[in-house]
Amino acid sequence: MRLQIEQIEKHLQKNLFPVYLVFGDEQMLIEEASDLVRKKMHSICADNRQVWHVKNNFDWSQLKRQEQVLSLFSSRCLLEIRLPTGTMGREGSIALREYATNPSPYTTLLIISGKINALAQKSKWFTALNEIGVIIPIRSVSSANLSPWIFHRMRKLGLHVSRQVTSLIAELVEGNLFAAVQEIKKLALLSPDGEIDEQLVLETVSDSSRFKACNLVETVFSGNLTKIPKIIARIRTEGLEFMSIFLLVSWSLHRVIDIANQLEYGQSVDQVFNLQKPTIWQKDQEIIRKALIRHNNLQWQAFLQKMTLVDQAAKGSLKECPWVLLENLCMEVAGTNALVTNLK
Repeated sequence: MRLQIEQIEKHLQKNLFPVYLVFGDEQMLIEEASDLVRKKMHSICADNRQVWHVKNNFDWSQLKRQEQVLSLFSSRCLLEIRLPTGTMGREGSIALREYATNPSPYTTLLIISGKINALAQKSKWFTALNEIGVIIPIRSVSSANLSPWIFHRMRKLGLHVSRQVTSLIAELVEGNLFAAVQEIKKLALLSPDGEIDEQLVLETVSDSSRFKACNLVETVFSGNLTKIPKIIARIRTEGLEFMSIFLLVSWSLHRVIDIANQLEYGQSVDQVFNLQKPTIWQKDQEIIRKALIRHNNLQWQAFLQKMTLVDQAAKGSLKECPWVLLENLCMEVAGTNALVTNLK
């Protein structure tokens, strides 16, 4: 069955299906939907969680072995399978179809994927998962829909706000969904009575982690190698939350990688920029043009795996310093091979 992200919380209050597939190109909303499944598992004392990252030569046979091991101990497990590209090859397709015919009673399978195209959504593995589980497509929030989206999210949090104020917030965050969410959280903390007016928004939506992250992104795409370590050092000194910085860097980098991929298939850079939602501002277009010249499409695609490593380190599944990995990633995108090795 298919559900929208707004329906998941109510669904999980009464149900827990054997498979959940969350996919799309809005990373923050994908994580929010996935977190609801994780919380449900925690609520039933199923704290055994495993995370598998699918990449080249991934061994899909371990899915069956995992079932056998859990059945011996009769323990509940949340198994997350991450598909960054939305594809898994023939072996993965067969493994998921076989799993769907007889899902483990001890495992809830949470598949977190990048965008899955319309053709793949008609495939046998996708259809099989849809029959026994829940499919949750995550769609991007366009610039035109951002203000209504902000309005409904703030109302859900019990905040009193006008459409005019949410339009102001949308304008100030320049169409960036993640930045909008950060500002909503901040406004909620600063307004004990829940009343949000224009004055509070104008006073609040200013110097924050979003703007420091935006400064970092602009510096990276500009290729300013000397400034990147200084910005990251200052962010760390100020104690800003790592994910608040990384998610915006990741979102911006995913966008440029997608642009590079479209250029590889023959579209002109002006065509690609004109089709971008949310709109890329003119000054940012010039910076991105310079960045695109710096790497070929294969190099841009390789940054996807490096972002996955940063994400793993941030969530504790990789024993590396996430700040160091982020700095290395930024330096490589900016155009250097001189990497940081200090893991403090």
